[in-house]
Amino acid sequence: WQRKKMISWAAVVCVFVALVCYSGVSAQIPPGENWCIAQYGIGVCGSSRVAGAIDYVAWNGMQFINRWDHGRELQIAISNQSGECYNPTEAGSWNDDTGPTSSSNLAGLSTAGNIYRTTSYPAFWLAPGQFDAGCGHGVNTAIVSPFRTSKAIIIGYRDMTNAISFQISVLVPMAQSYLQVEAPTGYLNQDTFSSFWNINLATGQMNPVSGGPGETPNPVVIGSPNMAYAMGAFMASVNGQQYASYARFDFPNSVAAAATSKWSVVYRANNLPAGYIINVNTVICLGSVTATQSCMFNTAKQGYVR
Repeated sequence: WQRKKMISWAAVVCVFVALVCYSGVSAQIPPGENWCIAQYGIGVCGSSRVAGAIDYVAWNGMQFINRWDHGRELQIAISNQSGECYNPTEAGSWNDDTGPTSSSNLAGLSTAGNIYRTTSYPAFWLAPGQFDAGCGHGVNTAIVSPFRTSKAIIIGYRDMTNAISFQISVLVPMAQSYLQVEAPTGYLNQDTFSSFWNINLATGQMNPVSGGPGETPNPVVIGSPNMAYAMGAFMASVNGQQYASYARFDFPNSVAAAATSKWSVVYRANNLPAGYIINVNTVICLGSVTATQSCMFNTAKQGYVR
């Protein structure tokens, strides 16, 4: 999750590995990224280190995403009644730690224009039998899970240029009496993002809240105390059982680069048969606090999951 020193170019910047140009905007491109898209002054990148999960989102020269280990990032995470003891995690496992590789299996990736697509089989967070104080021992019997997760990330949503459409598909490989999907969850750099709000999508009203942990029917916005930067997300649509909830967490750390603030778009369902496919479209808004609030309120007018 260490926030890397980045290089800034003011006019035209090309990410040579992705053949993507940031034209006419100030862009900051960190080393170590492999695939990028850019439009409307927003850059989104992923790396092989996290199996194609998103570890870089920038707007107006600010990098939002904490990438200290493989449990942060902007990513999909799945669990059942065993919690983190059965927890397929897109970016990788606990044991991947701060290292350069991921235990997750990236099966396919493509970028085209402002669209970033991946298909992967996420690693379980814990190795088989590995102990965790919160849940006991990993109940999975393999390192890599059989859950096929796909995503399509599109910069711009409807008429909002400071919105990102994060479309998720999860193939459930075996019957599940209970399943939770963070669809997705975002971990932000706490040195900048330390103020929390809930937003009422029907009215646009935002109210300050603590860093939690907490869960609410109203989406979470996390921003900077000076109101210059913020990110929030809500579930625009889902197939099947209609359910959306929103979580927030404040994770301080004695290592400053590891401290993170988290939001999560949460989907839960019961009694899913083998082969069931969960499809979620989440809208992520970013910009200043005011611009993020306006983006979420106006985009939600076109529909959201209550």
